[in-house]
Amino acid sequence: MKIRHAIEQDLLELSDWFLTELEARNWGGPSIHFPINIEQLKIDIEWDTAHSYALVDENDSFIGFAQAFNKFGYKHLGRIVVAPKMRGRKLGYKLMLALLEFESTNNVSFSLFVYKHNTSAIKLYESIGFKERAYPEEQPEIKGCIFMLKET
Repeated sequence: MKIRHAIEQDLLELSDWFLTELEARNWGGPSIHFPINIEQLKIDIEWDTAHSYALVDENDSFIGFAQAFNKFGYKHLGRIVVAPKMRGRKLGYKLMLALLEFESTNNVSFSLFVYKHNTSAIKLYESIGFKERAYPEEQPEIKGCIFMLKET
């Protein structure tokens, strides 16, 4: 497994991973349009400004996606997902570790939002040092989401 910069072809595959509006929004947040159209998706996920990453296997098959932004004074992680057919294999953990390593700079802390009902993701984030914190002052609350921080 390795992480690389995502390419547009990855978005085409990624769009097939979400079969319902609820699945798409659970992954990408309330700004995601459904059904997914690639050009609209690029706008929704801030493709031109975010650092977008792909997790690939030894055959360079695309099996995971995540993004990193500079927000709230942290390196903010978002839109983290593993291909449905690959779930249950600890790949989310590998994706997160690779993402943290790839985006690490001196004394950077990481933040993310996660829906409260996504207990498996919360357990994953806690296992690598994220803790629930109060929302940043400049961020209105997102219904059903918690803010998590991994401080250095």
